Amino acid sequence: MIGDSDRKMLKRYRHIIAALIAYSIGYFTPLAALRAIEDYKKNQPNFCEWYLDIAWKRGVKEDEDLLEINRNILKASIKYRHCQDFKLALQVVDRNISGQESLGASWF
Repeated sequence: MIGDSDRKMLKRYRHIIAALIAYSIGYFTPLAALRAIEDYKKNQPNFCEWYLDIAWKRGVKEDEDLLEINRNILKASIKYRHCQDFKLALQVVDRNISGQESLGASWF
């Protein structure tokens, strides 16, 4: 169940969360994307499987590298937000804001 504080933050970062979902091709759920944003704001690494996989493929293992990956994914997601998938991801976020929590963000 999505708590009131998470719902408030989903509304606040609605477009960035949708961009992360679309860019990740549905890997992120709205709450997982929110956690990635919160970790970025706190300057903490996010240890999601996707970021760890990217780090492993690059041969990096330090927390600073995960911070850079998170920063680069956020930047790329914001640029990617004009794609058709963004609108679908925005609907996923809106459903979560209304209380229908996603177990998976995928729309396909």
